Amino acid sequence: MFDINQIYKIDNFLEEEQVKGFDFFCGHYVWEMEGYSYDTDKMFWMKDLWGSELGKCLHIEETFRIKIENLFNVKLATARLYLNGQAHGQCGSMHTDIIDAVDPEDKYITAIYYVNKEWSPEYGGFTVVVDRQDNIHINYPKPNSLLIFDSSLAHVGLEPTIHCKSQRVTMAHKMKILKE
Repeated sequence: MFDINQIYKIDNFLEEEQVKGFDFFCGHYVWEMEGYSYDTDKMFWMKDLWGSELGKCLHIEETFRIKIENLFNVKLATARLYLNGQAHGQCGSMHTDIIDAVDPEDKYITAIYYVNKEWSPEYGGFTVVVDRQDNIHINYPKPNSLLIFDSSLAHVGLEPTIHCKSQRVTMAHKMKILKE
């Protein structure tokens, strides 16, 4: 059962064939320098998998949503789905993912999937999440892992260090928890 007050980390989230499908479908979308948290002066690369002119990437959306629904026995509806790309010097801003103009009773979760095939701690790129008690949770961007938390929690994706010669790539999947 899903507890909105918990922060979940799942290693080896996708099976090998699912990773291949993910890579295939993501390859059809184009990187654009239009991503930002709240500060528009802190831009990062983005591939919109849910609202682009190519349409919604249902294969990826369904793979992730259904797998999360089955793991936590919860029903979800996707609000946003996109890839983030950050290079050294492209640090994000602390932010929440609350969707505007919603019923205060509605609950949303954010799932962050770590896309890179290889990663080293010296590359940085950690995700920082601050819980309701002001505890800081630092998550290593382990390849093929998934981080899930309440969308109202403040968080930030930190930039890769100078040692990293590629982008830090994550997929952000923001979903509404449907009422039973």
